[in-house]
Amino acid sequence: MARPVTLHDVARRAGVGKSTVSNVLSCSGRVSEATRERVRAAMEELGYVPNRAARQLRGGRTGIIGVYVPGVPSTSEFYMRFVFGVMERAAARDRDVTILTASERRSPRALDGVIVADPHRDDAFVPVLMQGGMPVVCFERPPAGMRADVVLWADHHLALTGLLDRMAGAGARRPALVVPPETGDWAAQLAAGHRDWCARHGVAPVVAHHPWVPSPPEVSRAVEQVLAAPGVDALVCASVDTAPAAVHVLHRLGRRVGRDVLLASATESSALRLGQPPITALDLSPLDAGRRCADLLDDLIGGGPGGVYEHPVHLWWRDSTRGPVTGSSVPVPPPSGRPLPPG
Repeated sequence: MARPVTLHDVARRAGVGKSTVSNVLSCSGRVSEATRERVRAAMEELGYVPNRAARQLRGGRTGIIGVYVPGVPSTSEFYMRFVFGVMERAAARDRDVTILTASERRSPRALDGVIVADPHRDDAFVPVLMQGGMPVVCFERPPAGMRADVVLWADHHLALTGLLDRMAGAGARRPALVVPPETGDWAAQLAAGHRDWCARHGVAPVVAHHPWVPSPPEVSRAVEQVLAAPGVDALVCASVDTAPAAVHVLHRLGRRVGRDVLLASATESSALRLGQPPITALDLSPLDAGRRCADLLDDLIGGGPGGVYEHPVHLWWRDSTRGPVTGSSVPVPPPSGRPLPPG
């Protein structure tokens, strides 16, 4: 039988020291990305299989990271893609991922670190995670009084006001907002952006709320509520896949989507792209967001610094907001117009 491939074999093939290979395996130390790729290529070429249990015992780590999302991921295309992005990056670093959900109300299992997506101030499990002594990366800013080691956030306030400006350019004068409770940074920023835009344009804001995972009747009631206000000629639905439900309500009420009422979503999904008409949306690219959160957590576990980083928001302008001009499904620059900071 051929002898097993060793760490020394990988080091010789990659042209580095054994300690460098160990650092790549443990995702620690100061190793350039080019060197990491060279070591990984040598492992693949030689068929090296690391003794994971021994490596974790030596490093005092479990090889597992947690991802905490509001609600159940299977109910949301956005969070499914976000989690897939985390898992993709984790697998490349030989880490396992355990998905924590809002139904858990106990201390988390032993983890090397955790990614918390859109933490809400009324979620009792969030402080358990964030004060548990493990590295924490937050996607969206944490509630007041809580601190994460790393925060990746998006400027939803600026994104929404940019969307409303575009809708105003297509003829909208009084846009309404349908949004879940403002208990997390995402919903709070959207609501604040809507209020600020309305104040700047001298119109009274029209807002309706629905639960975080609304039923079709709950979406219908919220849409009907805002449309009952005088002069509403545009609507932004915040939560994923609530805009397609709003289309049915608008049709039932005899409103023409994209003509006498403009419709947009604050979250992108396949249902928006494929529906009739295709619906304008703000896009956080959740797959990329998950990947980036996993990279930031990996750096943190390896001893890297904390910090706050910005994630871009893109706008897809589609037929549901065409107004007097026929639209097309083409991307426009992010409303923020700002590049990502280093990191």
